[in-house]
Amino acid sequence: MATELRVPHNRNLPAAVTQCFSVVALCTAVADPNWFHVSLNGTSSQIYGVAYVVHLQGNLTADPDTVLNYEGVSVLIVMATCSYIGILTGFVTLDIGSLALCSYLFFQVKTKLRKEEFEKMVIQTTLGESFFIAIFGVMFAVTAAALSLHKSMLKDTRLLRSRTEEESRLVAHQQCQHRD
Repeated sequence: MATELRVPHNRNLPAAVTQCFSVVALCTAVADPNWFHVSLNGTSSQIYGVAYVVHLQGNLTADPDTVLNYEGVSVLIVMATCSYIGILTGFVTLDIGSLALCSYLFFQVKTKLRKEEFEKMVIQTTLGESFFIAIFGVMFAVTAAALSLHKSMLKDTRLLRSRTEEESRLVAHQQCQHRD
């Protein structure tokens, strides 16, 4: 009669569920077009985000009606790429990078709009809901990583004791077979 050694599965359900929330939040942030928007003289807002990059379809030349120049559009493309790759790979660093690039671009646009050519215009520049949803996504990802690390750092003595009891029974059984 052979005794089988059962290996307990090391699962961390809270970390997995939290990571799922992170992926959902980041996908929502990418799908929603409004990372930040600019409204000049009370006209309809120009919305910037991942959807704007997709709408460009590879055309890097700045639209004459926009406040972004070539470098701004390039930064926006890198931000969108970081968002997509961050979702696909789960690298929190890329998601933080897309948030940092969006913040950088937002402040660059605000600085540009303070110049003399826009001085007489009523300008409103605000961060959009996608930016804040992405922040929640990163917070969920960091929480999932912390839960996962916490679980791996803890030693579950109950599992260790049961494993050693099973191992000792298996060793004793093998020793009995060798004596015969």
